[in-house]
Amino acid sequence: MAQVVLTGGRTRVWVDRGALHWRRGRTTVVVPGARIRRVEAVGRSLTVTVADDVRTGIPLTVRHRHGDVVAALGAEIEAIMGDADPSGNRDRVRRRVARAWPPRLAAGLRDRVLRGSPWWRRACWYVVLGLSTALLSPTTPGRLGLAAWVSLPVGLALPRMWARVTELDKRWTMGRRGVTVRAKFQFVSDSVKADSHHYVVHFRTLDGRKVTARTEMRGHRDEIRYDPRNPSCVIAPTRLAWLGAALAAFLEIGLWGVAFTAPAVIWLIEVLALPFARS
Repeated sequence: MAQVVLTGGRTRVWVDRGALHWRRGRTTVVVPGARIRRVEAVGRSLTVTVADDVRTGIPLTVRHRHGDVVAALGAEIEAIMGDADPSGNRDRVRRRVARAWPPRLAAGLRDRVLRGSPWWRRACWYVVLGLSTALLSPTTPGRLGLAAWVSLPVGLALPRMWARVTELDKRWTMGRRGVTVRAKFQFVSDSVKADSHHYVVHFRTLDGRKVTARTEMRGHRDEIRYDPRNPSCVIAPTRLAWLGAALAAFLEIGLWGVAFTAPAVIWLIEVLALPFARS
């Protein structure tokens, strides 16, 4: 199954783990396959009849602009009819109501900060401590700290983007732990897009696995360097041809990153020089 997700307005319908999930607004109804009685996918309309504990035969209806999507989702729902809920809640229709917008936003932000990526925690500390430090710092002019606080994330993000665009981060990773092996290169060109072409490489890892990966260019030798933690991540060692693209990308992206970090550097110099100015 393709696991189709049907979206229309405030309604969202999908099948997951042997159950039908039907979200309308803030209310989500989870229907095990054993509770589904009938599925009708006619044209652009999908109707699912559910046997509830309170009433018998509750119809759930939704329309979509693509009839193929409706038919595909209807086939997925028919495939789980009669199946038990793997969570153990057999023959039970569950309803969940999401919180209103402000509490839901606060709960989602709290969940991201506590359980999400470390960058969310760093961003939280930057907002809380960075803004107060920038506003309370006795610099001249007084708006310099605020300008530095606003522009510093952009100034750090743009060089990071430059590194990703030029694959410098991949090259640094390969330089630290990459393994160089002989590989067979196969040129692939898209006949529709004239500028769309790349190479497919075939090689064996140290443990004997056959791997097929993609690289944008071919090195001056039939060798590639791969990451042992992720063998599909490969790079073709070249001479210095990639430095031209790195320099062009730096002039377009990285140079702006340096410019955006200038207010933070000036603000830091003023803060550090303030005790000497008073003495």
